[in-house]
Amino acid sequence: GSLPDGRVIAVKQLSSRSRQGNREFLNEISMISPLQHPNLVKLHGCCTEGNQLMLIYEYLENNCLARALF
Repeated sequence: GSLPDGRVIAVKQLSSRSRQGNREFLNEISMISPLQHPNLVKLHGCCTEGNQLMLIYEYLENNCLARALF
């Protein structure tokens, strides 16, 4: 997807069949959001509206991270 400012993003949606609840999802966000490292994609935000649980990450093309690492 893309944001209104034109940045391309990757959206990870929690499966409705997942056993992870809202509390665990929000805890994951609080653990991921402060992390910054050249080998990690940036977490731009999340959606917790209704039963929609999504994480919004910066987008990397296939193999982009692999090329950067190796």
